[in-house]
Amino acid sequence: MKIDRQNQTDLNRRVKHSFTRGRVTSFVLAACVLLIFRTAGGQSPATAERLGEIPQKSSSTPPAVQNHASLLIDQVIDRLANGQAFDCKVRQRVQTAGREVIGVGTYLQVGGGSGQFSFQIKMLDGDGKHTLHQISDGRLAWTRSEIAGTVALSRVDVGWLDEGARTLGRESRIKPSMMVGGPSEMLDAIRRDFDLKLGKSTLDGRPLLVVIGTLKQSKRDEIDALRGKAAWPDLYPTRVNIAVAETDAADIAFGKGLPIRIEHWSDPVAVEIDSDDKKAPEVKRQMISLLEFYSIRPVAPPPIQRFRFENQDTEVDFVNETSRYEDRFDIRVTAKERARFHR
Repeated sequence: MKIDRQNQTDLNRRVKHSFTRGRVTSFVLAACVLLIFRTAGGQSPATAERLGEIPQKSSSTPPAVQNHASLLIDQVIDRLANGQAFDCKVRQRVQTAGREVIGVGTYLQVGGGSGQFSFQIKMLDGDGKHTLHQISDGRLAWTRSEIAGTVALSRVDVGWLDEGARTLGRESRIKPSMMVGGPSEMLDAIRRDFDLKLGKSTLDGRPLLVVIGTLKQSKRDEIDALRGKAAWPDLYPTRVNIAVAETDAADIAFGKGLPIRIEHWSDPVAVEIDSDDKKAPEVKRQMISLLEFYSIRPVAPPPIQRFRFENQDTEVDFVNETSRYEDRFDIRVTAKERARFHR
């Protein structure tokens, strides 16, 4: 897959209207694993590498280009949050400890403004099973992870986040609850931490819009301050590519505006390659994670009971992460207003 980033003006003009017909109808292992999990039809690794090795022409992104790329992410999140219900299969390739680990799972998104979704993926690395399950009924969002036999539970009161935003007079098609967990939170985090550009590509003849992200210098500085004299973490992505379907799949007339694949790449590093029987160093980015969404199909919205989290780990205390998301969405309300909602 090659990305064409030329003729930005025409591309941006198309992006502006790419997902709307008037209006949209309606996840580097513990740290690495969770980042990438939240960061899945399958293409070969070689195909993915060609997409990730697109040269950067400039270290800075013009504001207009950044804004158009950010707009595209807004439209994708809107499509997930408010569009038609669908499900799909998920596949993830993660590079860790010098080898590639494969994960498979499913993603069910109700859309329609409900805030209901379920995202789960399982990885087997030869030493054990690692799983991630995120589920939300639009009121409570739960995350259960099991890494190397250790179970962790967290909960976010997304219903309160929406009410807090409403109390502050914020009206938006994309509510806070719609950016907690799953691909939507991943896309939102990429938008905050990366300088963005737009490109185009194709996959099996299907046109794609591609958001190309380079880690912001401010984020690099923040990480540098934390790591001190330690080497830059090999599994921290500094480049991302988000491929979005520009058209519906021909066989089912569905899928326009949905993410197809999300790639995370490292800084360029020197690797040895065989050239004329001699080993020559080559500087190139290494893929950290490839997340693919395939077999996408529209579905009827399941009953809300399908999205209730059943906690079978009663001996594990869950962490309430609501306050962290209050900071993320700048939700500041009085104790009286908070008590009124939780009565």
